[in-house]
Amino acid sequence: MTWQGADAYHFAPLPIETNARGDKRRIGIEVEFSGLCERRVASILQENLGGEMDDADPHLLFVRGSALGDLEIELDTALGKKKSDGLAGSQVKDLLRGLVPVEIVTPPLTPDEIARFDAMIPVLREAGASGSRNGVFLGFGVHLNVEVVAPADPHTLRTVRAFGLLDPVLRAENGIDVTRRVLPFVNAWPRALVDELAEEKPDSLELLLDLMDPHVRTRNHALDLLPLMKHALPRLFEASYPDEHSTKARPAFHFRLPDSRINEESWSLQEPWEMWRLVEEVAASEQLEALEDAWQDHAHSGGVLRRESAWVRIASDILGRDTK
Repeated sequence: MTWQGADAYHFAPLPIETNARGDKRRIGIEVEFSGLCERRVASILQENLGGEMDDADPHLLFVRGSALGDLEIELDTALGKKKSDGLAGSQVKDLLRGLVPVEIVTPPLTPDEIARFDAMIPVLREAGASGSRNGVFLGFGVHLNVEVVAPADPHTLRTVRAFGLLDPVLRAENGIDVTRRVLPFVNAWPRALVDELAEEKPDSLELLLDLMDPHVRTRNHALDLLPLMKHALPRLFEASYPDEHSTKARPAFHFRLPDSRINEESWSLQEPWEMWRLVEEVAASEQLEALEDAWQDHAHSGGVLRRESAWVRIASDILGRDTK
């Protein structure tokens, strides 16, 4: 599709630009790809953004003090999340390279800073970075960690409701890579949860967690709410997810839907950005109520009318978007 409202290296603002404290909302970026080793990636970032390289671990490097803050570059496996366990551990990681991604993790950035980071995408592409569409099982992704206005702010809850209704539309419009559908990284929320969100319209995080509990038992969804829940409701989170120790508490949405197409010349971070911006724009408008009413009609229909493709047409018509 053709993305609207963003020139090259300009990222249009979210409908609510500041958090409850009046500061600009920030967004952390995670980009996964193969084709380059960790050190080469760190060198490219250092050459273009400045800073000092910290290469004490060859599989977990940092570019500290860059123009965008401290950047992390790692081999994105369970092994790569910690220091190498001697020669054997390092050799295992070397064997995994090419099958698992190298990942760049940024600190929380403003939209203007995201635009500067986005300028690194063609540089990495020219150097040989390869995305998820270059192999059958290369399930690489791009994640946005979007700071919420405030955990209990009405916009936060409306954004959750909007995402459940828009997820099928985003997948259809963006042609989400088939490997990202097969591999258990970005599953859609269960339809029963979306039914309950559209009907109950939860007005607190406590009610939202009650709705989520029977349906969402893993972080492997296109919108991962567990970091936000752990941050805002630590005791209730522990009661609902006693085994979820790897979740880091953050006052942010963890958007995991897009795949990484870093090797495609027409692709940039504007695509996942515009996908997320649509969700928040709907959350901030009366279109959300229109979609919820339409979903409830859709939920009570049967046969072909209940299919996801039918909902994509209905929702796209409400939003005034081309379904071709």
